[in-house]
Amino acid sequence: MNSFLDLAFSLITSPRKAMVVITNSEKLKEGFFFWIFVVLLMAISAFREGPGLILQFALLFLGMGTALLCHSAAIDYISGMWGGMGTAKGITAGFMAGSLPLGFSVFFMLIGASGVNEISSAGTFILSLWAFYLDVLAISENYRFSTAKAFAVAVMPYALLVLAFVLLAVLAVLTAAAGISSLESMEGMENVLSQL
Repeated sequence: MNSFLDLAFSLITSPRKAMVVITNSEKLKEGFFFWIFVVLLMAISAFREGPGLILQFALLFLGMGTALLCHSAAIDYISGMWGGMGTAKGITAGFMAGSLPLGFSVFFMLIGASGVNEISSAGTFILSLWAFYLDVLAISENYRFSTAKAFAVAVMPYALLVLAFVLLAVLAVLTAAAGISSLESMEGMENVLSQL
């Protein structure tokens, strides 16, 4: 337990050194404990009357777990294509441990519930940036990339997702335009037939 707390303290005080230990030693167990702690805190802080705390925790666990595995797989694939030498276990452990700052969002949720939304939004944004910084460090240390290359790899899945949405929107507009033009040509043919 002492090494677990040391690792948590190290993630806050010297995150690069902590990520070296977590990713290179593939500390999945420690990373999982950080991650499950964050999921539990988020379930408690988001708890409202309704489905119940256990169901809410289970839904958060499934949703965040699926997102974590998909994100790890995408980053591992992209990093492998860019010549990275890390492992999927190492990056998954790094991402799980890197979620630790999101546990502090509970305080900002309480502040937001009291009506001070500006402080709540700013605090949540800063914690999200901190978690993203830890993700970049995890990529850098696991795959032996420079920080700039790790940042590019970290941004790549989001850029590809935005590109996919843009392409789908363009496809939808083109399909709608083709449908409208075919309707107009059908109306023109109906007019010609009605005049005969």
